[in-house]
Amino acid sequence: MAELIVESYQNSTVNEILRDIGMKYKIDTSKDLLKADSPVQEIKFKYRTYSECVKMLYKKAEI
Repeated sequence: MAELIVESYQNSTVNEILRDIGMKYKIDTSKDLLKADSPVQEIKFKYRTYSECVKMLYKKAEI
């Protein structure tokens, strides 16, 4: 079973957040990185799967 992600971020970008999650949870995030990075004011992941986090990030960045 995949490890659930519990993190919060402020004043970051989508790619910075994905890289941080990748390092902390040992997930290959390279396929989900954006070509044109997008800022994120604030986002919190409370016991979310990686795919849920990506969806939330993309929605927050209005992709």
